[in-house]
Amino acid sequence: MSLEGTTVAVTGAGGFVGRHLCRHFLAQGCTVRGLVRDPDRASHLEPGVKRFECDLPDRIDTTAFDGVEVLIHCAYTSRFVSLTEARRVNEDGSARVLAASREAGVKRFVFVSSISAHPQARSYYGKSKLAVEGRLDPTRDLIIRPGLVLGPDGGLFQRLVASLRRSGVLPLFGGGRQPVQTVHIEDLCVAMERAVEQGLTGCYVVAEPRGLALRELLQLIAQKLGRRAIPVPLPAGPVLACLRITEALRIPLPISSENVLGALSLREQPSEDDLKAIGIVLRGAEESLDGLSLDAAKVI
Repeated sequence: MSLEGTTVAVTGAGGFVGRHLCRHFLAQGCTVRGLVRDPDRASHLEPGVKRFECDLPDRIDTTAFDGVEVLIHCAYTSRFVSLTEARRVNEDGSARVLAASREAGVKRFVFVSSISAHPQARSYYGKSKLAVEGRLDPTRDLIIRPGLVLGPDGGLFQRLVASLRRSGVLPLFGGGRQPVQTVHIEDLCVAMERAVEQGLTGCYVVAEPRGLALRELLQLIAQKLGRRAIPVPLPAGPVLACLRITEALRIPLPISSENVLGALSLREQPSEDDLKAIGIVLRGAEESLDGLSLDAAKVI
């Protein structure tokens, strides 16, 4: 089934994954509606994407859902100071988007979750993604759990790149042995397209089946940047305490307490069967990195 002519709405269209999804579905001949915090300032969206306001949880232009066949929910905050506000935006906001889509009669609700969403998650991000998944109906909704998304223009990956470019330091928590499964942004978009085309429902992990240890991935990124990598083992407890103090003082740092908790609770999630069902073979981390011009990268 071709998606040409399908009307697709994407929340969080101004973010890293959302921008790429808008561009990809537009290229497939879809009518794309991008929901962003401020439509008047979303000039970076692809021409042809119609903009609507979505500033969660309070302001959602629900006319964006009229006649929509596929709604992809990407809007989510991962960088925050107030946990209470993060819960309002992420959990209450997602509930409102879901309810509005149901009321509008949207046929397909797709939630962009995370590979960090599992019962052992220690970060708020992982726990909350899992909580939002629990609100969905696995018989009618689609959940995609991407690995660490590698791309040229944003996301956690590019923040790691920027930090390594500046210092060459590899901050290792828990010895850096945790498994990291990656997915190239273009592969993620294709996987999303194919899953929607096939009418898949339930939860699918979209990440390379066998990832690298965190330490190995950071070393590989540093190598691609031409930087000498300096491994620095860090005790998680004291670092978390310091980060929480600086965050309370609103002092910006390259990493957050959420990043540390996320790194500590990384778990390998099986993806081979899910990728086979979707019908896609993903690039591995090294191949993905080879296809990215890291020196020209920018962080959004």
